[in-house]
Amino acid sequence: MAKKNELNIGSRLGDLRKRKQMTLDQLSSKSGVSKSILSQIERNISNPTVSTIMRIADALEETLSGFFMNIDENKSSPVETSKETLNISSKDGLCELSILGAGETVSWLQWYVLTMKPKGQLPSKSHGSNTFENITVISGEVVVHLKKQSETLKAGDTFRFSTNQEHTLINKSKTISKVLMVNYIDPINGSFN
Repeated sequence: MAKKNELNIGSRLGDLRKRKQMTLDQLSSKSGVSKSILSQIERNISNPTVSTIMRIADALEETLSGFFMNIDENKSSPVETSKETLNISSKDGLCELSILGAGETVSWLQWYVLTMKPKGQLPSKSHGSNTFENITVISGEVVVHLKKQSETLKAGDTFRFSTNQEHTLINKSKTISKVLMVNYIDPINGSFN
């Protein structure tokens, strides 16, 4: 039986694909994800990796947060329980991203908690021009690699940088590291990719 947030991934993918007027063949061609896997994801038979979701979101011209944006205006409580928080795991299982951001802010503000097992790595492409990221280490030790700079962060440290470049977060601890990630955009000149 599929979990609640897995159902959301399948229905969200189907809704976005149809709204963009794309067939499974077209989305497969653009994303590099096979038609059969896309169909399985939409039917909640397959649980996609972070990498697969990112490729699909890119093909749909959506941000990762935008892919998951699904505001339920009929929801009776403003509290989102931990069971309702969408978590996605990296292919190797070393990183888990908890998407905390609200759907109504996704175009200008996104936030996540990243849980990284030892040696876990989260590579990211550029988020677009005039976009910025704040990384605050909650526990452990994390290295942030940019094109011309690397910063080692320990619990309590915050690093702010422009995300118009590729960047990678690496857990250097021998234990689990947790990181709060906040992405935001210049409201006048920026746009998320």
